[in-house]
Amino acid sequence: MIRLTIDGQEVTVPEGTMIVDAAAKLGIDVPIYCYHQALGPLGACRMCLVEVEKMPKLATACTTAVADGMAVHTQGAAVDKGRKGVLEFLLINHPLDCPVCDKGGECYLQDYTFEYGPAGGRFQEPKIEKVKDGPINDFVLIDQERCVLCQRCVRFMQEYVGEEQLLLEGRGVETVVTTVNHVPASSQFTGNVIDLCPVGALLSAPYHHKGRPWNIEREESRALIAR
Repeated sequence: MIRLTIDGQEVTVPEGTMIVDAAAKLGIDVPIYCYHQALGPLGACRMCLVEVEKMPKLATACTTAVADGMAVHTQGAAVDKGRKGVLEFLLINHPLDCPVCDKGGECYLQDYTFEYGPAGGRFQEPKIEKVKDGPINDFVLIDQERCVLCQRCVRFMQEYVGEEQLLLEGRGVETVVTTVNHVPASSQFTGNVIDLCPVGALLSAPYHHKGRPWNIEREESRALIAR
């Protein structure tokens, strides 16, 4: 077992645990886009930057394993500056369509921008236009302009499901998520990527523009036990 401190709180976790999971054990929220426990570390989005004492630069909490005696700070001037910079780059070409986005009100990008992001953008150039509401198949739509390239959907289909039907195409700012050979995805698990997407890039076609997250009424289900 490894013992370390995060924001002054001591925690003991198994060897190989990532900082983001150790922080979660203490109830400390580290912002993430690309990381998911079922998929493992990737470090693509850089949103989970934290400060580790004796390290010269900020570290990604989702790819940095804990070490005995490690001291981690998830807040501070350096961390705030790093996260603000990450968000500024993510928002350069992001469309300002939160009012009509199905994910509005439950979007990680929206939440983190309010909490960590810059008050305004410095870029005056026109935003790059990409496919909006393009079909992944009959049930899933993709808005490539909103995508933050976290790769959760791609990795889920490739590594978890074992059906390589989504991929990254293009280079640099032109990189997009699309289907293999631009053929509609046929996997029965494709619908899972809607919930897995941390922003409003992957949308439910039947639900699209039919309601808002705050219009949904939640009810507790009661399991029926066969006698």
